Order: sequence, then C-alpha cells, then structure tokens
Amino acid sequence: LLAPGAQAPEFAALLAKVLTFGAPGRFPVISSMSNMPFKEFDLDTAKELLTQARSDADLTDEQSAETFASVVNCMIIDIIDLASATVKGKDSDDKLTTDAISVVMDFMDHAASLFDAVASDVTIKPVTYGGSLKKKDLEKMFSIYAGSSMMSMDGSVTQDRVDTLQLVFGITDKKAEGLMQKHMMKMMMNLMKDGGKGLEGMEGMPGMEGMEGMEDMMSALGGGGMPGMPGMDGEMSPEDLKQTVGMMKELMDSGAVSEEELAEVRNQFKEMYGSDIADLIKKADEEGAGEAMSDDERELLGMFKTILGE
Repeated sequence: LLAPGAQAPEFAALLAKVLTFGAPGRFPVISSMSNMPFKEFDLDTAKELLTQARSDADLTDEQSAETFASVVNCMIIDIIDLASATVKGKDSDDKLTTDAISVVMDFMDHAASLFDAVASDVTIKPVTYGGSLKKKDLEKMFSIYAGSSMMSMDGSVTQDRVDTLQLVFGITDKKAEGLMQKHMMKMMMNLMKDGGKGLEGMEGMPGMEGMEGMEDMMSALGGGGMPGMPGMDGEMSPEDLKQTVGMMKELMDSGAVSEEELAEVRNQFKEMYGSDIADLIKKADEEGAGEAMSDDERELLGMFKTILGE
C-alpha cells in the first residue's frame, strides 16, 4: 500500500498516520514516520487533509474506499495480535483482555469517524480479522469481552461493540451464543466460591435476563447449602430452584458444559463441603432424603445425576 508503485501511496500513508491516533502507542513504526499530520488529533483537520489527499491522487469513491478498507484491515491485525497476548499462558487476566479489546473497538470507532471524508457514498464489506491467530484465541477473546458487558458498570462495553467484534472475528450467531453460555457457566462456578456476592445488583443488566434468582441460588450452593440434601441446609425458594434447573438444562442442551468444566464443578464442591458431589448424591439416596424433597428439588438432584453420569 505504501510502495512507490502502489495506486495511491501518499494517500494510504496519510490515512495510516491519522488512524494511529485511534490507538495511541500501538503503531510505533507508523507514528515514528516523518511528516505526521498533527501532534493532537483534530477530526475536522483530519477530514480536510484526507479529502485533499484523495483529490490529489485523483481517486474515485470506490478506489478511495478500497484503500481505506485495506489500510484498516492491515492495522487491525496488529492490534488484535497484540491483544491476543493477554489470553495466552496460565496467568492470563480477563481485565487485561477486556482493556486490550476495548482499544481495538476504540480504533474501529475512530476509523468509522473518518470514512465519510474518504468515500461517504460507498458501502464496503465489514472489516474482518485476516491475521494468523488461531480460531480458539479469537473465540476466547470474544467470550471474555462479551462476558464483560454484563459487568461493565461504566457502559464502556456495549452490545453494539460486542456485535461489531463478533463480525470482525467472523463468529456466527450460533457460535457466539454457545461461547456466551460457556462463559456464563465459568462465571457461575467462580461465584460459587463467594456465595454469589458478585451478582448483587446485576439483575436486569444486559445479558442477565432471567437471572433474578441467581444470587440466592449461588448463596445456597456456595454458602448455605441446598434444601433437602444432607449437609446442604441453606434456604432457596422453589422459584429460584426452578430457575436453577432451567439454566442447567439449557447449558446441557447447548453442549456448553465440557468434561473439564464438570471436573471443576466437582472440585469446587469438594473444596466447599469436603466431599465430592457424587458422594452427596449417594448420601442423599442412602438416607432417604429424597422422600423429604420437593418435586423441584428432586428434579435438580436428577439433573446433577444426569450431568455427572450417575
């Protein structure tokens, strides 16, 4: 794009320089080039410069739009590859991943703000990642970022941004739904450790529809037990229990519960109660606890047996 024999190298170079302001510090090679257009970004000035450069290169709307898409595609590969470093290794940090992907989304917004100066009347294909990252890395970054929308108190991670990231990563709606369910399962297991305190005030937030009883459910599982089962004597209403059963069914039907996650559930129960969940089920059966359980509680116990293959 910047080679002397390219269609409009001066226009592409200016566009790349202006785009660096959408992700400060992420493009040191471009930022170190001579003749940067300005020290502080100004949208009106940027549009004027791009419009003039386009005119000087005698580009049609279609040619200008094609150059724009090509430059953005090249640059977005760099910042997504940088973001992927946050999901690799054992010490990966979800917050670092969310922050890194937020930089990507800021860059996308910045690029979109410049497009009308390049070719306002042309429709281009959505920008998609064309780098060498593995699909699993892209899906992991998407899961973390999409999941963070439920916890985004400042509104920085919006559904529109999640939808845009899904397009950039080329993830289908069905796959995105499965990834979100899987991430929700992991969140639930983590919340079991603190009795569901992390769910306080989250009812009604985007992505939490139908989760109104989750705090009570987690308190029962992680801090107070389960009605009708030996050693699990916390309080949970029938309504909350029904929601628990419904969610577990949905997770099973979606195929989102892997063997590794089931093993994690067992381990967390073992940490909290000092015995494996399978032992609790066996104990409940042996002591005839089933006779004292409600239909909903009996259904939940049956779900545990189904999930664990008992």
